[in-house]
Amino acid sequence: MAASTSVVPVAVTATVVPGLSTNADFSDLREIKKQLLLIAGLTRERGLLHSSKWSAELAFSLPALPLAELQPPPPITEEDAQDMDAYTLAKAYFDVKEYDRAAHFLHGCNSKKAYFLYMYSRYLVRVMLRYFFAFSEAFIFRTKGKAQLELVFK
Repeated sequence: MAASTSVVPVAVTATVVPGLSTNADFSDLREIKKQLLLIAGLTRERGLLHSSKWSAELAFSLPALPLAELQPPPPITEEDAQDMDAYTLAKAYFDVKEYDRAAHFLHGCNSKKAYFLYMYSRYLVRVMLRYFFAFSEAFIFRTKGKAQLELVFK
C-alpha cells in the first residue's frame, strides 16, 4: 500500500528587523555595512556562528563607519525581558555545546529569540544523536569477535 501524501498549508511571515532595510539598492555601501554589522550581531546572539562569521567578514571588507553612523542594538521586548534569565543560562549551555540542557531551560519561553534557540538546540541534539548511533553501529559491525570488543571495554 502506498503512503499517502498530504499538503499542509503553512503561513510564513517575515519578521522585520528594526533598522534592516528591505530595498535592493546595492549602491550605498555605508547602508550595506550597517546592515551587515546588525545581522552579524543578531546571528551571533542566536548561535548561528557561520552566518555571523560570513556577515562579519563581508562587513570587514567595506570601509569603516564613523561612530555617529553605527546603529544602536535592537530594543528589548517585554517577552525578551521575561525570558532573559532562562535565555542567558541556555545560551551559555548552547555555547559549550550542551544543546540538550539549553533546550531544557528554554522550554516554555515566549520570546522569539528564546524559541528559536530552543528549536535549534533540539535540532542539534537530534543531529548529534544520529551521528553517535551511526558511528556506534558501524563500529560494532566492523569488529570481529569478542576479543576486539573486550579491548574496547578495558
